[in-house]
Amino acid sequence: MGKRYVPKTYNNRRLLRVVLGTIVSVALAIVIIFVLLFIVLDEYYEDGRLQIPWLTSESAPSAPAPPTD
Repeated sequence: MGKRYVPKTYNNRRLLRVVLGTIVSVALAIVIIFVLLFIVLDEYYEDGRLQIPWLTSESAPSAPAPPTD
């Protein structure tokens, strides 16, 4: 009896291509996000510090309460 022909239904190269494509896509997305953040946040760089308006608190210190007797 001869061997029965069974087509390859699971191709290992296809899985490797999907995994590598996913890794490259994620790395590219991370690079794009960091470049965009660098460009957007560049306008908030003052005096050697990053001054982001929505992350800083501008509340004035409160005066101490008068002593009660």
